[in-house]
Amino acid sequence: MRIIMYIGKYEDYALAKLIVNRLSSDGVEVYAVRDSEVKNIGIPKWDVSRSVDAAMVLGGDGTVLRFIHEIGDSVDIPILHIGTGRVNYLSDASAREVSQVLDNIVKGNYRIEERLTLKAVSADFECTALNEVLVKGVDPGHLVTVTVVEDGGEELMRARMDGVIIATPTGSTAYALAAGGPVVDNRLSVKLIVPLAPFSRALVPIVHPFEIPVKVMTSEVTHVLCDGIVAQRGAEVRILPGDKKIRFIRTRQYRMYDKLLRRLFTP
Repeated sequence: MRIIMYIGKYEDYALAKLIVNRLSSDGVEVYAVRDSEVKNIGIPKWDVSRSVDAAMVLGGDGTVLRFIHEIGDSVDIPILHIGTGRVNYLSDASAREVSQVLDNIVKGNYRIEERLTLKAVSADFECTALNEVLVKGVDPGHLVTVTVVEDGGEELMRARMDGVIIATPTGSTAYALAAGGPVVDNRLSVKLIVPLAPFSRALVPIVHPFEIPVKVMTSEVTHVLCDGIVAQRGAEVRILPGDKKIRFIRTRQYRMYDKLLRRLFTP
């Protein structure tokens, strides 16, 4: 079995070394994604031409998003997220549960959970999002006119606002939730269209079929961000289902609502 490791913050390297020692004793090959892991853990760097069975990510939810965008075409590698952040909504387990998790991984006692992604496509760029695509005005003190149209020509939304969030079920518990959108069960195949600070308070979020693409057009050039990481500029972007799903390793039942309640009460 081959596993690659991606570490979110310096404080997690001590835990990472313990994990590497444990996995190595069970005959698991462990490789580093970046030079920083090579230096701080003392493991060889991953040759991207070699296949691996899993990616272990230590950190918070933001670390998982950075990992997904950094590895790009290798996004189909199953991710085992050990949560060491504040919310850890995507995690399979916390740091204190690592020993049990490693037992299950070595024995093959786990399943794969798939999460939907969105793809944003413009004239000169495209990006993929696990959480959301954000189209937002460049000037934070200036509203832009945003028009959202679905394939087939029906207009869904047109108003002045700071921007609009197009979110997956996974992303419904992130920025979209903070902007007033509903929580969507991650087992549903829908997306959210959430206006960001609209001038008219009558404008409400829309739950829209996931498989139907939409086009977002703005009155001026705006920022287009995927998961708050990949940023481009454009005045028109088409948003459609992503080509790949993000796969997470689950060694236990994923309790979405339990995690959600704990997230809501996490300062």
